[in-house]
Amino acid sequence: MPRKHLVASQTYKKQQNNAKIWQKLAKEIKVAAKIGGPNLEANPRLKAAVDRALQFNLSRESIAKNINGSNKDATDMVDVEYEIYGPSGLGIIVHALTDNTNRTISNLNGYISKLRGNLAKPNSVKINFEQHGIIHTNLNNYQEDQMIELLMEYELIDLNSDSDGYEIVCSPKSYYDIKNCLEKSGFQITHSELKLDPLLLIDLSTEEQEVFSHFLESCENDDDIQWVVANNNPY
Repeated sequence: MPRKHLVASQTYKKQQNNAKIWQKLAKEIKVAAKIGGPNLEANPRLKAAVDRALQFNLSRESIAKNINGSNKDATDMVDVEYEIYGPSGLGIIVHALTDNTNRTISNLNGYISKLRGNLAKPNSVKINFEQHGIIHTNLNNYQEDQMIELLMEYELIDLNSDSDGYEIVCSPKSYYDIKNCLEKSGFQITHSELKLDPLLLIDLSTEEQEVFSHFLESCENDDDIQWVVANNNPY
């Protein structure tokens, strides 16, 4: 009986997490469609949002509904970004979509206080990150030299492979062109995103890592906060 209860609790928690993720994905789709229009090919932000939503199994029906309802539902939403210094000089970037910036910063200040961190000046943290495109694919019977030849005209930063497939790291400029090239060549894209990668990693103590984990959990549970990146060493 206890084991059954544990499994049920884990299932419920996973459902809650999925619901929270889908809610944030839907918000991003609405705002992206409102700002840049509903045409995915002419709106890179919307295309990225839809790709990410599909990777998290948000239904196409829900995606279409959020795009079509963007003018009504995303009227007062604004993008805000906060840069934070945490313990041991940890750099953190928090991105939010909100209709009330006072509420957002008030909640965030509470999380920062428990983190024992402080808000930083714009670009003082972000300068230590660089944006890359990340694409994961199946092998598609391609050897690594064939893959390099296929992508040689694009701004490829790194290429890694294992028994499951390829990981491609590229410039943001080449991200969508590489995705299109791979799809036309028969590759199955299992994951893709534009992300900020830290240029320098910070080691945290066990206690600092625990405090930071609580900060991340608070951000994940905040409806206004879309994503968080940091330069903590994960190992």
